[in-house]
Amino acid sequence: MSDYKTPKDKLINNEQAAALNLCYKDKQKEGFGVEDEDHFSCSSWYSLEDLEGYINYVKEQALQQKINVNGIRFYFGVYPETEDESIAGRNTLFMCPTKAGLGMSEGGKSSDANSSTDVITISAMNYGDNGNPPKNDFGE
Repeated sequence: MSDYKTPKDKLINNEQAAALNLCYKDKQKEGFGVEDEDHFSCSSWYSLEDLEGYINYVKEQALQQKINVNGIRFYFGVYPETEDESIAGRNTLFMCPTKAGLGMSEGGKSSDANSSTDVITISAMNYGDNGNPPKNDFGE
């Protein structure tokens, strides 16, 4: 196990998580007019091994490039129609490392996310498992 401590003030209970998931789905359907439930995904899954591997990759690349990475930003995306038809038009969640932005100290804390900038010299990570819509609500 690592020496890192769980940020207890950032943990949420299952009821809060379910409410966030429901609000997200409602907002997306309202904004995008989702007509086909079979192609609407509101979650992505990554194995612990993949997440730990990506974090280690980011740390290694940051050392090689002499960049002080301070976090990972998650982005929502939609696969373009030019992708494989099994994923074209579906939602995805990808992540990229960040570093201290202008006016932010190099030792920027995780709460300084709005001042962080993306590190585009280190590859982003995508291709988690989007589940099998529509059975992708929180808790399923």
